Amino acid sequence: MLQTIRAAIYASSAPALEELARALEQVPDVNLVQPCSTWDELRPGLAAHSVDLVLVNLDPVPEEALQMVQQILRLVPDMAIIGVSVSRDPTTIISAMRSGCGQFVCAPIEVPDLEAALNRIRTTRAGTATDSRRICVIGASGGVGATTLACNLAFELADVTDRPSALVDLNVEYGDIAAAYDVKPKYSLADICRAGAEVDRSVLETALCPLPCGVAILGRPENVADAHNVTPEGVSQTLGVLGTMFAYVIVDLPRSFNFLSTVALSSTHTILIVTQLSVPSIRNAARIVDTLMQMGAEEKKIEFVINRWKAEHDRIAPEDVERQFGRPVFALIPNDYRRVSSALDFGHPMRANSPSSPARLAIREMAKSIAAQNKPELPGKPKAGLFKKLWAKKAPA
Repeated sequence: MLQTIRAAIYASSAPALEELARALEQVPDVNLVQPCSTWDELRPGLAAHSVDLVLVNLDPVPEEALQMVQQILRLVPDMAIIGVSVSRDPTTIISAMRSGCGQFVCAPIEVPDLEAALNRIRTTRAGTATDSRRICVIGASGGVGATTLACNLAFELADVTDRPSALVDLNVEYGDIAAAYDVKPKYSLADICRAGAEVDRSVLETALCPLPCGVAILGRPENVADAHNVTPEGVSQTLGVLGTMFAYVIVDLPRSFNFLSTVALSSTHTILIVTQLSVPSIRNAARIVDTLMQMGAEEKKIEFVINRWKAEHDRIAPEDVERQFGRPVFALIPNDYRRVSSALDFGHPMRANSPSSPARLAIREMAKSIAAQNKPELPGKPKAGLFKKLWAKKAPA
């Protein structure tokens, strides 16, 4: 990991420069080598490779500051950049990310927030010993089965790869991941964020709810009122550390694009949009794609999963969806409503209740396809216990 970071700061006014400098002075292992208010002042340090990081004040005119960000990246494409702004509007964060800011800190700067952003940059630059994959799952409309797919995909990935998976519920108000496994986790994302401490492996080992099927879940808070305690900073740290612990981190996203979704999507490897063969669902899928592209997501990371395929009411064919989006559908999950619903009612993965379900077999094939693209080297999965044996036992379909 990088030890001392050589930082430059850019702001259009002297007071803003002073504020950024004061904040950096309070962070250990950071040397301020260059305060700049113009491109001519900043450029020599960048060209000489004497700067590891640029802290850019995006106020008072974000458009001009983001042009500076783009200039920096044209000269040094891999430069680490932290954007700073008083605005907490998701649009501001999305614009900063699209322009090239790897991290974002709200002003007035809280030193712990800045230190956490710098530590994430250190980790990114140093690389990790794992090859973990983050998979974000989002439903095109309510009731399409995105959560069911996320839960069973996590199980199947753990099983086919013999590696543990983490499953995170970012629907922090009304998420269903814990219910899908019939568990009541002791801790949640809200507890991690509320603690206010730096998230590390030991914190997550305490907070996670490990299941005997090789999946560890991090659920939403029990009380809806606690949802406001879940912060983008906490989510970012949590997902980053989970990536060092698990071969696959599956994130069940809400259908609203908020600060939390933005953080999860910023470093994801695959985005699965779950839709059905209905006009409203496909229209929403198109809107989701448009929003993702505006956020700067890579088109190649976006995949479409058609759930409840071959339902009696289908009026659209998968080929129509492929023509609409100009790419093959990633997976077709056959309609098997009775057995899928039964598994949900029992709080088990489908393999436990209906191992021969066409829907379950299709999700397993999808897991194999994802695993074939990535073979992470992580510690083996937890030892099997009694409940795993029960879940793995073939049950009547």
